[in-house]
Amino acid sequence: MYKTVIITGSASGIGKGIAKHFFQEGYKLLLIDINEEQLKRSKEEITEGFSYENMVTYLAGDLTQKAFREDIISFAEKKLGHLDVLINCAGIFPATPAFDISEDEWDNVFDLNVKALFFLSIDFAKSAKNRELQANIVNITSAASEVARPGVSHYCSSKAAVKMMTQVLALELADFGIRVNAVGPGLVETETLLKTLNNEKAKMEHKEKISYSPLNRTAKTSEIAEVVSFVSSHKASYMTGQNILVDGGYSAGRVFKSFN
Repeated sequence: MYKTVIITGSASGIGKGIAKHFFQEGYKLLLIDINEEQLKRSKEEITEGFSYENMVTYLAGDLTQKAFREDIISFAEKKLGHLDVLINCAGIFPATPAFDISEDEWDNVFDLNVKALFFLSIDFAKSAKNRELQANIVNITSAASEVARPGVSHYCSSKAAVKMMTQVLALELADFGIRVNAVGPGLVETETLLKTLNNEKAKMEHKEKISYSPLNRTAKTSEIAEVVSFVSSHKASYMTGQNILVDGGYSAGRVFKSFN
């Protein structure tokens, strides 16, 4: 029997990279994002060159809305048949100094990065808990869940909250055969990142950020996807409640290389 996966935030970036990997692994996919046009393009890109594009479907909407989260589960049950894996990748990353963060901006970050993730996970677990086979939830956190960064206090706080949520849900859902883990990327080469490197100042700042990592490079989305795939597979069947950082060693401690 084919396995199934729901991936939020899969219209671009890390989420799309994860979706590509799981499709190639033979999973049946449900892609979730707020941007329907990008979701459509993501599906086309993922299935290009394959004859079984019916293995990928998508649903667009706002994850912060309860009705949409409920629609995801009912839609998934109809389209996928059974629920095996949920990957919570959707999130926002506004860069704002602490003095300038409004309450609305703070709430927007936590509504999507934390609250929506939690309640979608619970809805998924309610549907998956009665299956005899083990189900999995994988939350995409960040190296920012462990290492503070100036200018993104709300983002760092939200990812730290997801790390703790992962641990608590791992305890609560273990009796139902549901494992819950997190994967925390560092600096990843995505379309969004590359678009920001449009001037010399931005390129120099990017080079400086890379220099803080012992491996001295960005990650590819496929490298994040490989770890997510492992964590959600039978190979990690005794792993739950973990936050696996895939950050090139950044969280181990800064190194300072010349970037001039």
